[in-house]
Amino acid sequence: MPLSVGVASCNNCGATVGTLFSATDQQPAVKSKRFGAINQNIDFYGKVEKAKERANNSLICALTSFFPVIGCITGIAAIVLSTLAARALKAHNIEDGRGSATAGLVIGVLGLIAQGGYIIYVIRSGSPLG
Repeated sequence: MPLSVGVASCNNCGATVGTLFSATDQQPAVKSKRFGAINQNIDFYGKVEKAKERANNSLICALTSFFPVIGCITGIAAIVLSTLAARALKAHNIEDGRGSATAGLVIGVLGLIAQGGYIIYVIRSGSPLG
C-alpha cells in the first residue's frame, strides 16, 4: 500500500483515503477560548496576589523605617511599595490588602519624619548617641 502525499489507497478495493498526518490538510492549532479564559483568570489572580504581597512588604519596610541607620531607605521603599500596591488593588476593585498598603504609606511617612528629626538631632549635638 504505497502512500503519496497524505493519500492512501487500498489494494483490495481501490478506495482512496486521506491519512492522519496529511501534508496538504494541515490545520493551524487553534487555542480554545476556554483555556484563554483560564489564562486570563490566572493572570488576574497573579496580579492581585502580587499587589497583596507588595502591601505586606510595604508594612514591614515601614515598621523598619524607625531604625536609625537603614530607616531612610526602608521608609522610601515602604512608600513606593504601598503606592504601587494601592494602585493595583484599586484598579482591580479589591478591598483585601488595601489596609496594609495604607498603613505602610502612613507609617513609612512617619518613619521618614522620625529619621529627619534624628538627623537634625545628630547635626546639632555632634554625636549620634547624645
